[in-house]
Parts: sequence; structure tokens; C-alpha cells
Amino acid sequence: MPDGVKGNMARVLIIYDTRYGSTKTIAEWIAEGAASIGHVAVAVQNVAEADPRDFDFIVIGSPIYEEHPLPSVVNFLAANRDHLNDKDVALFVVCVDYGEVPKEELVQRYVADLQARAAGRVRAIEVFGGYLDVNKLSDTDRNLIEDFAKLMGIPITQVNKLDKQSARKFGAQVAHFLEQP
Repeated sequence: MPDGVKGNMARVLIIYDTRYGSTKTIAEWIAEGAASIGHVAVAVQNVAEADPRDFDFIVIGSPIYEEHPLPSVVNFLAANRDHLNDKDVALFVVCVDYGEVPKEELVQRYVADLQARAAGRVRAIEVFGGYLDVNKLSDTDRNLIEDFAKLMGIPITQVNKLDKQSARKFGAQVAHFLEQP
């Protein structure tokens, strides 16, 4: 039995990768929301450690860097395609958006690639706002952000679009899917 999962309860695994911690925070909030429903056991694991075989529902999340999900998440989907075939899956991404881009466009831009690679039945997709503190970025990431900001003609500012309530709501939605065929 996987760590954090009890007996005959439905089992949800939330898999993530992160560069600066925002996606891990969102994954933990999703877990709180799923666990709050009461009939599911939830585990949260980094993509490097995750094994989806003993779970009923798999939630997979990635931050967006340079307009793409992290390669580790894309590679996980490819490497575990056979294990995900008979699973219900939910996907999420975490991104800092400087403009007012409609959610449908963000889903198409950032989640479509993950969805195409997810072998299971994708039951839910979500895009969450992220957190950006330029002072905590690596030199490489800071240079990329500065170049992007110059190109777009926008100032670089600290951004915090993390939303615990939305993440918990998504987790509860995932848990409710386990009640439905």
C-alpha cells in the first residue's frame, strides 16, 4: 500500500514538479481539497518519485517555463503511458500570466501537450496562477524573464496569483469524480 493511503478508500495520487515551490504548494492545496471530501486517501509525490500503479485517480501538474510544461512531467507521462491507460487523470499547470488571457487560451497553450500525452481518461484540467519573485530566480531564469519583459514592454514585478481556494475546489472536484463512473 502506498505511503499516506489507507485500506479500501479510493486512492488519489497528486504528482508535480516544481522549480521554485509554487506547483508543490498548489499540489498540496489540491490534496487538502480532495481529502476534505472524506472518502478518499490522498498522496502527494514529486514526479521523480511517483509511481501511479496503486492509485485510482492521478492528478499531474507542472509549472510553465519558456511557454512549456517541465520536461520531467512530459517524460513521466511518456514513461508511464501503460500505467495510466486505465486511470482517470486530471491535469493542471501553474503559470504567471502578465495579461488577461482567457482560461481557454491558457489551456490550449499550456495543457494541450500534456493532454495529448496523458494515456488515461482526462476528467479535469485547470490552470492556476503562480508566484514570481525575481529576487529568488536563478540567474538564467532572471535573464529570461528580463528579456521577455523587455520584448513585451512590461515592467518586471513580483507577482502572486496563488489561490488556495481554487486549488482546494479543484481537489474536491477530483474527489467527486471518484463517486461517478
